Amino acid sequence: MGTGRLGLTAFVAASLAAALAGLIARSRPVTGILSLVLAVGSPYAAALSVAGVLIAVYLRHVMLSVVAVAVALASLGVQLSWYHGGHPRDVGSDVQIRVLSSNLRNGEADAVSFVKLAEDQADVVMVAELTPQAAQNFSRLGMSRTFPHAVLMPEAGAVGIGMWSRFPLVAVPVPKRRSIATPAARLHIPGLRFDPLFAAVHVDSPVAEGSDNIAEWHSGMAGVQTQLDRFSALAGRGAVIVGGDFNSTPDMRQFRDLLTGGYTDAANQAGAGFASTFPAAGWLPPMITIDHVLTRNAAVSRIATVAIDGSDHRGLLTTIRVPPAH
Repeated sequence: MGTGRLGLTAFVAASLAAALAGLIARSRPVTGILSLVLAVGSPYAAALSVAGVLIAVYLRHVMLSVVAVAVALASLGVQLSWYHGGHPRDVGSDVQIRVLSSNLRNGEADAVSFVKLAEDQADVVMVAELTPQAAQNFSRLGMSRTFPHAVLMPEAGAVGIGMWSRFPLVAVPVPKRRSIATPAARLHIPGLRFDPLFAAVHVDSPVAEGSDNIAEWHSGMAGVQTQLDRFSALAGRGAVIVGGDFNSTPDMRQFRDLLTGGYTDAANQAGAGFASTFPAAGWLPPMITIDHVLTRNAAVSRIATVAIDGSDHRGLLTTIRVPPAH
């Protein structure tokens, strides 16, 4: 076997090994940095496995080609639902609610453009990393005029969080949980029989400041699950909409475990793909999806990412339809 052929065979073997490692990692809970990297990278390993198939076929290596096709199909198969798992439905007379959710990067997002975006395209705004200065800037620029109802918890650094609404709201008491912030409120929206419950979420990063923070992240995700169960019980037949920075991709098992009890991911429900949101501060496009909108007793008709000047996350603009009977 020539050196070139040997090198190509080695590439195929490596690509298949990476895809298999990703499949295994995404099927199990994240427990450490290695499993985190493998799970988060699994969509890219799946794409790499396609190159492995093409090269195996080019080499006319029958057995390697068969194995490569099987691995590629399995790797790609677990990703396809995010592109074809749902489609905008005939919404009829449902009530439309436009939601903007975004991480403000320690309050550094440009206030002028953010307020303009919210005024033009949102009915409800959810933000993570809301600092006191950012909250003041938003208010000065008219946020409170357009969105006169709010639940705000501004703090220095990355722990502040908040929510604004065009509609009247009543804050819902939320027990404090370690490593997460989840302010919630019931919104009175004309045309709906039951007031929907909205909540903003921010979970600690598993690699906060570049170090291993898996334990705190794990605690935060467990807390989100507890809060989602509580929101379901409080909302009853009403809709629940939860948006924010989960610091988790769809390929992390703990995130997918949240999609139970009637909760669905907006991007998956709309068949919109991964809607990658991070990192968004450089010239490269975002590579991973860690910001999400979850819904229960509601339908997503549209979701799109949007640039947030000054932030390292892209925001999510989500159009959600709630049947009046709900």
